[in-house]
Amino acid sequence: MCVATKKAPRSYLGAFFCACLLLIPSLGLADCVLGPADELVALRRVVDGDTLRLKDGRRVRLIGVNAPEIAHGSRRAQPLARESKEFVERFLAGGDLELVYDRDRRDKYGRVLAHVYNYRGDSLESALLSAGLAFHVAKAPNLALAECLASREEEARQAHRGLWGPGVWPLLHAADVRPGDGGFVRLTGTVKNVDQNRYLWLELDGPVAVRLDPERDYGHFGGRDWQDREIEVKGWLVDRGPKYASSNKKNKRWFIAADSEFTIEIRKY
Repeated sequence: MCVATKKAPRSYLGAFFCACLLLIPSLGLADCVLGPADELVALRRVVDGDTLRLKDGRRVRLIGVNAPEIAHGSRRAQPLARESKEFVERFLAGGDLELVYDRDRRDKYGRVLAHVYNYRGDSLESALLSAGLAFHVAKAPNLALAECLASREEEARQAHRGLWGPGVWPLLHAADVRPGDGGFVRLTGTVKNVDQNRYLWLELDGPVAVRLDPERDYGHFGGRDWQDREIEVKGWLVDRGPKYASSNKKNKRWFIAADSEFTIEIRKY
């Protein structure tokens, strides 16, 4: 694994960051590039591994990645949150940033949505995923670089880097979901029922359903029967609450929205 799990002295972290760059070939390339910069901006600070504060006051949320949450109040830090933030600080040091927009430019919180590159033109999203310090999340309609970013995550997964190291980030089973569970998860389960209304719903062997967009073909899953297949999905586990569950007994209390084929994997027989 390229990432240290114990707190390192400040004098060591710079050398450690350089070592990460040498061990991960894709970080040395200006890959996952969508086009010329839409804006050249100055960084005020790194909030966490996927969120930046610019000097003009705007907050930028990276497209295509979700990094571990840092400690906040009574909430404990998620695995490798500090390492992810410090990686971003060093990757972006030394100059202004380039922002490249996709289709949606703002999220529901008012944050700017952008692909971010350092002053050398290297992709921050690609670097984070290659180092195993963030998960790839492909949310429609901002999917222009989804295939490239998915390949960077797969490289880290195959090499067991960072969050993909043994026992670093738990894989939650649908049957084990309980009150209090929520937030970003890697979840696995077996499809027990398929239902369709406005969305396509995969009901799993537990109190969880996966919501798919019926207008998307989900790539290599198109035309495949979901019934009784084991799947793995990445996304935000939403608890609709006990009142919803009691008044909608035929529906699952928890759900995850999978906007594209890049966030869901169907296991082979």
